Amino acid sequence: MSLENECEDNKADIAIIGLSIRLPGIDTVSQFWEAILGGEEVVANTSSQDKAEVASAEGRQNFIRTNTNIRNIENFDAAFFNFNIREASLMDPQHRLLLEMAWEALEAAGYDPGTYEGLIGMYAGVYANYYQMFNLMPLLNGNRAASELQMQIASEKDHAATMAAYKLGLTGPVLNVQSACSSSLVAVHLACESLLTYSSDMMVCGGATLGIPQANGYYYQDNGLLSADGHLRAFDKQATGTLYSDGAGCVVLKRYSDALEDGDTIHAVIKGSAVNNDGALKAGYAAPAVKGQIQVIERAQMNAGVSAADICYIEAHGTGTPLGDAIELEALHEVFARHTEKNAFCALGSVKSNVGHTGPSAGIVGLIKTVMALRERILPPAIHADTPHDRLMTGQSPFYLNPVPLEWSSPNQRRLAGVSSFGLGGTNAHVILQEAPVLPKEPSLRRSKLFVLSAKSSEALKRQKQSLQQFLSSASEELLADAAYTLQTGRKLFEHRAIWLYGCGGETEWMEWETGKKDNPDLAGMPLFHFPDLSNFEAPELGGWIAEEMVFYNNFMQGKKLAEEWSGKGDSALQEQATYVLTVQISLFKLWESWGIHPSGCQGTGSGLFAAAYACGLLTYADALYLGCSFTAALATSGEAQGTFVRSYRQRVSSLKTGPMKVPLAAPPGRGPMTHTEWSSSDFWTAYLTDALEDGASLQTSSKNEKDRLVLDMNLGEPSESHGTTEWKSVYLLLGKVWMEGCPVNWKAYYQGERRRRIELPAYPFERTRCWVDRDDSALDTTGPLQPISEPVNLQPEQLDGYIAPRTEVERDLVAAWELYLGVSPIGINDNYYELGGNSLLAASLHAHICEQFCVTLRLEVFLEQQTIARLAESIESWRLNSISAKGGH
Repeated sequence: MSLENECEDNKADIAIIGLSIRLPGIDTVSQFWEAILGGEEVVANTSSQDKAEVASAEGRQNFIRTNTNIRNIENFDAAFFNFNIREASLMDPQHRLLLEMAWEALEAAGYDPGTYEGLIGMYAGVYANYYQMFNLMPLLNGNRAASELQMQIASEKDHAATMAAYKLGLTGPVLNVQSACSSSLVAVHLACESLLTYSSDMMVCGGATLGIPQANGYYYQDNGLLSADGHLRAFDKQATGTLYSDGAGCVVLKRYSDALEDGDTIHAVIKGSAVNNDGALKAGYAAPAVKGQIQVIERAQMNAGVSAADICYIEAHGTGTPLGDAIELEALHEVFARHTEKNAFCALGSVKSNVGHTGPSAGIVGLIKTVMALRERILPPAIHADTPHDRLMTGQSPFYLNPVPLEWSSPNQRRLAGVSSFGLGGTNAHVILQEAPVLPKEPSLRRSKLFVLSAKSSEALKRQKQSLQQFLSSASEELLADAAYTLQTGRKLFEHRAIWLYGCGGETEWMEWETGKKDNPDLAGMPLFHFPDLSNFEAPELGGWIAEEMVFYNNFMQGKKLAEEWSGKGDSALQEQATYVLTVQISLFKLWESWGIHPSGCQGTGSGLFAAAYACGLLTYADALYLGCSFTAALATSGEAQGTFVRSYRQRVSSLKTGPMKVPLAAPPGRGPMTHTEWSSSDFWTAYLTDALEDGASLQTSSKNEKDRLVLDMNLGEPSESHGTTEWKSVYLLLGKVWMEGCPVNWKAYYQGERRRRIELPAYPFERTRCWVDRDDSALDTTGPLQPISEPVNLQPEQLDGYIAPRTEVERDLVAAWELYLGVSPIGINDNYYELGGNSLLAASLHAHICEQFCVTLRLEVFLEQQTIARLAESIESWRLNSISAKGGH
């Protein structure tokens, strides 16, 4: 089926193009899927500690030890997301985790919100903020309103998704979705509606759940919700209760037709979804209801246009409570019985048996599991299903629990699955998924692949290089090209950069660069194009390499066609050589322009001056080619042959018509700056040949010394006999250098003529540090502004350029206050408050602290305007001086 037909038949479909997940002991989707396939129970007690010893230590005999915590939640890469340490320490750790998941999901999808042209929105939910309750609330007494407002923003559920949108630059619809356990799957349903109504073009949706304070288990109570033995046994006869766990995840959604058009990796397709509420038709507010579940599943199937008989897998809510599982089984049987009498054709599972019940993020975790099952075409095993529920053992059930991974066969149709999530309070969600189409692999036109990487620090860049090389070590040719494309078009740019050219006929080392550290601020502008004299360059045979770059090829063939009008006159081999040199330089210039790299100026030596004059707009392609070839031939011959070429050259010069110059053209050595009139004069071009004939050695003059300015040579590399032709190696490496220097590259034009895909690559390596307020710290003074207990960010030597230490007592005291509030050390007197991570809310609290400490009355506006220690100290001294003068005047 063609892409056009595929889109036509699936106008209401939604593509899942990005995934991210975090669970106890699991950091990536691949780790998660390996655990599912292996039948692992990641929340099981993995401690070697004896159970009796644990019970004795806890002081209770019914303590159940578990492994339900995501570790190191106190650590966060605050600098990466432009938070200061103090601000990050006040944040709900769930907000921070959700922010990381959203970043990783977008990165996995291959999109940078800063460069994406459409609207990206976000719907997500989080669990209750026990960090605020146990760690922050005891510290609020005596704190000022500004601190309380800042804590509200950092802590309340209202700000989980919107803070992520602010930090990631998402300008589509953003909502904090809260419906308890079904929050994240409800977010998926709402995101689909947003996409189908064109309120957005891409949506991030998910959830985050962290239990705080973290514990190694729980106390079991008879007839309670929690499991009696620390195992969650969904749909098993021996199930005694659920097991709550940490977890987070996000998915990126896009209209299916757009995803196909844009070359996205489609992991699975959402065919339809539905959300409803049980209302009052249940035993109590917290109880589930059969009717509500029946209605939401049927409506989702109706919206998807599928029958229950077509669905081969159900990822159930499956909490492992006897009542909840029984009601869910009743609802599922009722729905399927209305459509089919087939038995044991639909596998049933619940990811909660593996990872526990992750609260608001449970729906997204189950969705990701099902997406992976569809993508890999494997029915995942249902663990703890030794004795299936009685309802599954009647022999009349369409459902079965498979104990091992099974190949998911579906010879006649695409695989379909359903995902359920039912929230405490009665909000139910169900989503119908279909496997993604298998798209044909597209070969790459280039034999060499240019990989580009960037990071916020040299260490992060190093870790990125290692993970990428490991990923690429077993990649196919098509995957290599897609990986290069994804890095070039779908990643945010940072200061530390590196490039690597792969497959160029020999190992190429990584080349690294750091932007923003140059003396010349104009260096990140467009480069100077240098057209060297290539009279003695040996032209390689025109093999398949010439067609690797179609823009180059088309312009090269145009030049050969233009040269046909004077071919056959004189030395044909010499003319062919001269034609090759000029057409290569002009074709390279056009290629660079197609990639978005335009010259800030041009210079040329020898025959290269004619190509440079064309690049500046002065000469036409035909004139530049004719004059350049005649010029080269005249220098390479003597006697009568030389006279023929000289006459041809002068005749063309006499009728020369020049155009306006788009960029400056450097004058030949020995001449000062030239006007357009001088460049257009036949006298200049005649003299240029005459001078060259008299002193050919001057033609070898290299490019002018352009200090702190990027110069691009319009030249191809030498052919290599041992590794095949590598003519493009030098060009691609130069393009990488241009990118590292900060010049914007039009990567879409770079892939003109190819259909590349965005693929999932190793995620950015966050550099986390401790951002945490300790729960029991009596040393904390609760009568002053809220001060987090955290490790300050100690700046590295390379970050201390321009550092000036405080000189006066006022400056020293101000530095101490800033370091306390911003969590950064050391701070120099010329460092900018906002660049250090400050914001207006923190400024209000810090302003009040400074006014009290120095016994001054400064308006907040003054504080916000004086953004350095030096300037703020001057304002304080000025206020004190004016105050003394005013007192003296009375």
